[in-house]
Amino acid sequence: MEKEKNLFRGTNEVLEKLLKAQSYTIGAYTIDVPKKQLVIGGESTKLTNKELHLLVLLAANPNAMLERKYLLETIWDENNYFNGRSMDVYLCKLRKLLKADSDLIIINIHGKGYKLITPSK
Repeated sequence: MEKEKNLFRGTNEVLEKLLKAQSYTIGAYTIDVPKKQLVIGGESTKLTNKELHLLVLLAANPNAMLERKYLLETIWDENNYFNGRSMDVYLCKLRKLLKADSDLIIINIHGKGYKLITPSK
């Protein structure tokens, strides 16, 4: 139970609910939430808590724009320059992790936020 508390530290209720799911599927990838792994074709990559939180929020809202401020306040608890730069680095890492599926892309919406573009079902 202590491990679960650490996973949720610094998160809000919406993110806590999303993190209770066993997995999310985006394109060719599966996000294994309890194991904090991104899986494709039998290969898995371990995710940090911040990577997992960002990816879960994006995966739970495919093709929808999430405001930068919302992401910062949800994951980092405050919207400031330093946390914003940190989030930019994590988004860059996520883009690299998702590159094996060319149908997935995380785009910036200038001055507003981010969107995970996924193939239509």
